[in-house]
Amino acid sequence: MKQPVIRKKNILFNRFVKLIEENYESLTQIFMNDLLRHPETTAYRGIDRDLIYQSSAYIFKDLSKWISREFSKEKIEERYAKIGRDRFEMGIPVHQVIKGLILQRRHIWLFVMDKMYDDKTDYMEALEVNNRVTLYFDRAMLSALKGYNEMINRQLR
Repeated sequence: MKQPVIRKKNILFNRFVKLIEENYESLTQIFMNDLLRHPETTAYRGIDRDLIYQSSAYIFKDLSKWISREFSKEKIEERYAKIGRDRFEMGIPVHQVIKGLILQRRHIWLFVMDKMYDDKTDYMEALEVNNRVTLYFDRAMLSALKGYNEMINRQLR
């Protein structure tokens, strides 16, 4: 596996990337349980669970690559525009697509806070990791909306 491209002095980033890469399956399972039970994401209940699981696991893996700066914002845009188009074709309302991404971001931080933050001296570095994760999901949501709207516009033509 390719080593992350992170400044050596930023051990917190390395710990975050390693934590996500080593635990993406359990993180995906926890997220899936919430996604399928949450009252604001009911449309996902009718979708093939394996498909959603694979997509969610891939998102967690992508996140560690984004945090370690292995790929660009254009790659994120491409990935999430496709997710937006796919969710549109599955019949998932756009607000539920966005809620799913919000839940995913939340579960990352609940998981990471539980596993990683026992040392409060890492606060500034933790804030920097949080900012990268937030930026990732902001770009993901915007790109998913673009892909979703692209499908709406196709139907209107």
